[in-house]
Amino acid sequence: MRKRALQAAVLVLALWAAGRAAAETTFELLYSVGGFGIGRQSFDRPVDVVEDREENVYVVDQGNNRIQVLDRRGTFLREWGGRGFTPGLFDKPSAIAIEPVAGSLFVVDRLNHRVQKFDPNGRFLMSFGRLGSGDGDFNRPMDIALDRKGNIFVADTGNNRIEKFDPSGKFILEWGKYARRRRGAELTNPVSIAYSDEGFGYIYVLTSPECVVQKYDIDGVLVKTWPMRPKGESALCGPSRIRIEPRKYTVYIADTENNRLILFDKEGEPLGELRGGKVPLKKPGGLFVNISFGENVVVADTGNHLIQKFRRER
Repeated sequence: MRKRALQAAVLVLALWAAGRAAAETTFELLYSVGGFGIGRQSFDRPVDVVEDREENVYVVDQGNNRIQVLDRRGTFLREWGGRGFTPGLFDKPSAIAIEPVAGSLFVVDRLNHRVQKFDPNGRFLMSFGRLGSGDGDFNRPMDIALDRKGNIFVADTGNNRIEKFDPSGKFILEWGKYARRRRGAELTNPVSIAYSDEGFGYIYVLTSPECVVQKYDIDGVLVKTWPMRPKGESALCGPSRIRIEPRKYTVYIADTENNRLILFDKEGEPLGELRGGKVPLKKPGGLFVNISFGENVVVADTGNHLIQKFRRER
């Protein structure tokens, strides 16, 4: 059931970095749509989202093993998927990434240990990966990112590593704790990954339960690390989602266990938190930041079975 805001909701993003001057960042709630179910505009644990150049939203509806597409107002357009292991079907899909120009979509098919590629209408194009620990194999992968050249980075969670592929799905390299070539720093349980276009490009990796952000260059060399938790904060930490705003490189994290979004600058300095829209966020599992028409943030509000979309005002 669609839930529209009765009026514009302005949300305050309170700064919590020690020593910062008092300030406000405001967001307008554009829409809140969903509710638990199997029908159109209903969801069963939406865990990730992306938005295309026309502001259509592609939702990873994990419990229903499908991708559901909404228009810029949150109205149902189409869907594809279903549970299974043949091309075009899913078993607990966990993440999605979009090519900015072509609009093709890469879906992490977690329990089938593969990545599938589709056109914007849901037509199957290709897949790569299988269960294993060799080059190009996966063990319960959880997240995916694309760089400016179309290279594909996958958080191969069960193998405690990051794998890099070319746009056709051909394996290039890996790094992490159990990588065969021992590249880069050790990784334990990488649950989310994001690409930043700053400089020559960087890869941000979020681990759990340590909840540490690790920043690498595109060849897997570690350049910076910081804790997801502010100093002195003792809070639960579990699988969360990291994404990068592509203009100022603000780091957004869907902090699932603490029912909020938290923000950092690209150097790891905390900026603030966002806890809700029409209803308070409940175990948010994914988000996407689009700057095509202002800075819009789409949130997969997993625990509420909702998609909530905000526009950053300042």
